[in-house]
Amino acid sequence: MAYTVRSVSELASASVRTLHYYDAIGLLQPAQKTKAGYRLYTQRGLERLQQILFFRELGFGLRRINVIVDNPGFDR
Repeated sequence: MAYTVRSVSELASASVRTLHYYDAIGLLQPAQKTKAGYRLYTQRGLERLQQILFFRELGFGLRRINVIVDNPGFDR
């Protein structure tokens, strides 16, 4: 199942602008983009967003979060 930016925004209580920014910096990229430019996320993307928001709540910066969640040894 694919989720639009709007639906992910509502599920995660994160703004659409935040999700666009995460995409721009490579922190949370959509699974695909439609021909019309819509970003679509999968369950895996939602799980990654959950981890990102968890670390943000703990006060980590976005660069540090990117390093943590992209580390091959990272265990959720």
